[in-house]
This record gives sequence, structure tokens and C-alpha cells, in this order.
Amino acid sequence: MSLSNDILNKFNLKPDNIDIFNILVASLREILKFYKEIKLKNIQDKDIPLLSYLKTLNDNEIEYLEKEIQQNEISIEECQIKVQKKIPQNERKKLAAYYTTDEGINLMASLVEEYIKKNKNKQFVIADPFFGSGRTLTETVKRIGINNIKKIWGIEPYTLSALVGYAALLKVVKGRRSLIKIISGDAFTEISKEILIKNNKERLNADIILTNPPFTRWKYMDNNYRNTLLKLFDGLGYSKFITRKETSLQILSMFLVDYILKKNGLLISVLPASTFYTIYGRGYKELIKEKYFLLSFLESGSQASFSIDSGFKEVIIIGLKKKEIDGLTIFTQINGVNIQDFAFHLLNSNIEYFKQKDEFYLVNVKNLAQFLDNNWLSLVGNKKLKELVIEVFNQGISTGILGFWKDILGIETLIRGIEMYGPDFFFLRNKYWDICKDVKNHIEIENKETKESLIIDKKYLIKTLRKPSLYSYTINPAVDTYMISIPPEEVETFPENLRAYINWGKSAKTAEPAIRKHRKYWYSHVYYQVQSKKPFGNIFITDKVDLNFINRGIFANFSEIELAASKNFYIIRNINSKYSILLTAWFNSTIFISILILFSRKISDTWTRFLINDYLEVPILNMVKISDDLYKEISVNLINILNEKLLPFWEQIGKRYRYDLDLTISKALKIENPTNFIKELYNSLKDYLNSIKR
Repeated sequence: MSLSNDILNKFNLKPDNIDIFNILVASLREILKFYKEIKLKNIQDKDIPLLSYLKTLNDNEIEYLEKEIQQNEISIEECQIKVQKKIPQNERKKLAAYYTTDEGINLMASLVEEYIKKNKNKQFVIADPFFGSGRTLTETVKRIGINNIKKIWGIEPYTLSALVGYAALLKVVKGRRSLIKIISGDAFTEISKEILIKNNKERLNADIILTNPPFTRWKYMDNNYRNTLLKLFDGLGYSKFITRKETSLQILSMFLVDYILKKNGLLISVLPASTFYTIYGRGYKELIKEKYFLLSFLESGSQASFSIDSGFKEVIIIGLKKKEIDGLTIFTQINGVNIQDFAFHLLNSNIEYFKQKDEFYLVNVKNLAQFLDNNWLSLVGNKKLKELVIEVFNQGISTGILGFWKDILGIETLIRGIEMYGPDFFFLRNKYWDICKDVKNHIEIENKETKESLIIDKKYLIKTLRKPSLYSYTINPAVDTYMISIPPEEVETFPENLRAYINWGKSAKTAEPAIRKHRKYWYSHVYYQVQSKKPFGNIFITDKVDLNFINRGIFANFSEIELAASKNFYIIRNINSKYSILLTAWFNSTIFISILILFSRKISDTWTRFLINDYLEVPILNMVKISDDLYKEISVNLINILNEKLLPFWEQIGKRYRYDLDLTISKALKIENPTNFIKELYNSLKDYLNSIKR
């Protein structure tokens, strides 16, 4: 084994890449430079991450390391980027170690720069309890200088990242070691230790926090650690903001940030967009409304994430810990926005500047209608479209033409479709079997490889919508897929052909998830769900949608006879035929598709979804209020296109059938001058389409 590997092992670093050793050497070189030392033994007792490991090296290893330091030419800035990619994959997943993009770092540094200018002649403690390699703090300190800094501190569990970040900060502050405190450890654990110290005057706190907290999923964390965290935040008084026991680490991270941040302090944080539209994030939104003035809520616009290689859709929030302020929050995308101008006007409360520009949407988050409060992401972008739809909402709710699902239909009318633990067994047709004959009492299926044929009695079959892409252009599609629903009885009691199919499924392992879940009667997986959920209805709403609508001409499917559906759909059940027609027209109207664009839960740049709670809390057409004449008009316009294969949605704009449907829905909503409204709606949608194509 080489000396470099021996050294890395003693530093508790995996010697799987020469870059790891070079990063370590470059960091030590930078530290030696500002300690004005040339010998490693002279800095062994310093309070610096990793340096305690120097004591474990023998003379030969120390000599080798000092020689490498003299020859190393990698810049510490390069190391800050490189170290991000050198964390072992299993460690990175455990830590959820994602690092902020240059775009995000530039924004954060610019905001702090303006904040410092506004608060001249003050010294600030600036911190990141989820430090990473310190790029955000390094760039920020570089911008603002050290005259206004009282202390810089951070906590980072991956010790090489902590060392690199310390060395980079040391360079920026020109060797002023007393300004820097970097702890190598877990932020929750380190802060917990401080809490236990009574009358701790040295406890970590901050005037400014810039952070990108870990996004580790709750299920990936050790159970003892999870319980310790919940106990910690219960003791600190945050339990009222935990809306679900199975919370998320970023929510707890933000509670920790709140505990650390001083009154009147500035918070800037990257967070997953899901924080602001999921149930587990509701508590954090309540904390913001109770304790902060949220200055701004930002999407990137140029990319989904503010974190390198994240894959999450993310936002940046900017807030002041001042609960007494009741002002307007600026929602926008920073793509195309002059960052310096934005930072200046935001930190100087120049609201008129933002009111004059279409790219900014201003709203008081402490006074939002429920359908807006559910999803703060919906407040970003599409200003003209949003104003049109919100005006329709306000008018419709005040007149009763619009209402809420629970009041109009009852929440039991909306359910999710069937979960398939082995779709290539429980669906017919599937990857291995095709339907070659479909008659009144049975179907005949043929194995695509062996050409074996089997006859399956329809008493074991339920006609089912399988996946949205099969029915995305026709409202009332021809459904030729069944799911197989077999009662929990002994296999020997079934017809021979059904027994053969069950035996094939077991030997082919197509239903392994169901076998693991149900063991003996695994083939009854669908049957159990059918009995408990009664998943039959006439309207089927797609779970996830690509807002580009490139491969989609409709949103909701309709069937004159009751069908079932897979979990890719929500099923509307137990409503009369008149309501079915009106709701189908509503869900396929341009007004509803606009609602989907604005208020759904975006899971990427264009993919989005509504969950059951969203449908329950977004206003819908109140069918009771629709006159018979309008019902007939809406019905005729829907029937005209019910069985047609339609164009992709965006190509329908301007087509007569699209206009006629939207006009009758607008009349039903009692919109004043509906023709003008539809024109404005279409123009706003075209602007939206152009924005997502850029």
C-alpha cells in the first residue's frame, strides 16, 4: 500500500481516488500558509477539523506529506468543487449532501451584500449549520469583506469537506483565524450538546444564516436518530409545527435554523419545492407566518434545482425573523432578473419597483385563500393568468357557482385507483400475454412467446383503465384492458385455464411484490382492493401531467358505464349522469387546465400533479347551480367531441370545438363578457407556453 493511502486511512478517508489525497494536501498547504508554518507538527494541536489525525502519522508519513504539500498546485477553490463529487455514494445518500449552484451562491451573496450595506457600522455573525465545502459562505465573505464580520461558523459531517471549507475561508479572511469556527460533526448533535450546557453564553447563534439543508428521507434514517430528533424539537417547542410524525429532515433542519437565528436576523435557504405544497411542510409554513417576514420566494427558472445534481425541484426563501411585520412577499423566478437590482430593491423594501413589473407577484402569505396557501409554488410566475383565474374563483365562490368538493359532492366520491403489485400479472393484456378474442362471457389470451392460449372467464375480470398515455387524446376512449380479480380460495377450486395462468404468474415471478405481501392468496391482491375500495366510476382524472401537453389532448376521461382504474388515476364515483357530464366538461375545459397549470404540485420543470387534498380544496363547478338550458348546451358541446381523437391541447387553442366548450363553461360561471374573457385566457396561456419553451 502506498504512503498516500496509508495517510488517508489514518485520516479516516477512503483511499479510492488520488483526488482525495490531493484535496487533503491542498487544504493543509493553505492552512500552513496562513499559520505561517512549514511544519505540520506545529499545527497538530490547533482546533481545526481533521488536524487531530496528524498525531497518528509517523515521521516518514509526515515527511512525505510535507513534500507533497510543497509540490501541490491545486487551488483551494477547485478543491471546494472537487470534494463535492468525492464523497462516497453511500455516504452522500446518507448525508443527502447536495451543494448549491453558482446561480444560488451568487444570489445569496448579493442579498447579504445589500443587507450589510443597509446596516452599516454593525458586525454580524454569519453561519451555515449545513456547511458543505463552504462555497456559499466563502463567496459571501469575499463580497462583503471582513470589517462587518464578527464571526463565521459552520458545521459539516463529512470531515474532508469541513477541512476544505475551513482552508478556503482562512484564505478569504487573510489568515484571521479568530473569525472562523468550523465544527466537523452532525449539526443536530452539536447543537444538542450546547443546549445541555446551562447558562451557555458561548452557544452558537447567528445574525445571518445561508444554508442548503440535507434532504434525507425520513425512512432512510436510523430509528433511534429519528426519535432523538423528535424529542429534541419537542423540548425546544417546535412540536406544534410537526404536522406528521413521519416528517422530513429539511423541516427539522429549518427548525434548527430558527433556533439558531437571532431576532431580526436574515435567513436565506435552499429548500425542496415540495416543502411548500406537501402536508409535512404545512407546519413550517405556519412557523414562517408566525415568526418571519418572508421577503421573497424564488424559483430558478433556468433549471429545476439550486443544488448540483439534486434532481429535486427547489426554491430559495429569503426572510427576516420579524413576526410583527405584515408585508408583501415577492414571488418570482430569478431567471432573467438582474440579481443586483433585485437584491437592492428587496432589502430596501422598494415595493413599488416590484409592483410595476409583470415578472413579480406580490402577496401577503399571512392572508392567503386556502387554495393558494396549499401550494406556495403556485404563486410564482404566470401573473396575468393567475389574476384571471383568481378573479373567476373569487366571483364564483361569492355567487355560489363555484364551491368545494366536500360541500358539493362529498369527499367519499373521490378515490385513487387500484395499486398493482405486479402489473404484468394482474393486467390483461400485458407484456407477456395479449387478448386475441373478447366475447360476452370470456376472453382468450395468448402468450406472446410460447403461443399458448388460455380462456379466462369474465367473472374474474374487471374492465380497467391502465395508464393515462393509452387514453390521452379521447375523452371517452375504447378501453380494452382488464384486471384479474381472483377471490382468496384454494387454487384447486378454480377452472383449469385460470389455474394455469396463476401457475405461470408464480413461475415467471411477474407478481413477486404481491407474493411477498399476501403470501398464500397473493393472486387475490386486486380482489382485496376491489372489495375494500369499490373503485368504480364514470370519470377518471390523471394523476401526473406534463404541462407541455405534447402527448395529451384531454385531461379527464369519461365512460358511460362504470369502469375501474389503476393508481395512475383518481376515480369520481357515485354521482348522477348530469353531474358526470358537467364535471367531465369542467375538467376538460381550458379554465380547469389553467387551474392545473397554476395550482398543481410541480415535480419538475413541466411535470405536475394534483393529489386528492388538492381536488378537495380547489373550487369546482357547483352543478346544482347550472340551469337546464346551460346543461344542455354544455352537454351538446361535450358530446360533439366525446369520442373524437383530439389534437394535443395547445393545438386546440383557436379550434371551434375548444372555444365552444370554454364559452359554455364561462357562461355557466356567469363571467361578464365571456368572449373577451376567453380571448384573454388564451393569450395568457400562449404567454405561458412561450415561457416554458424558452
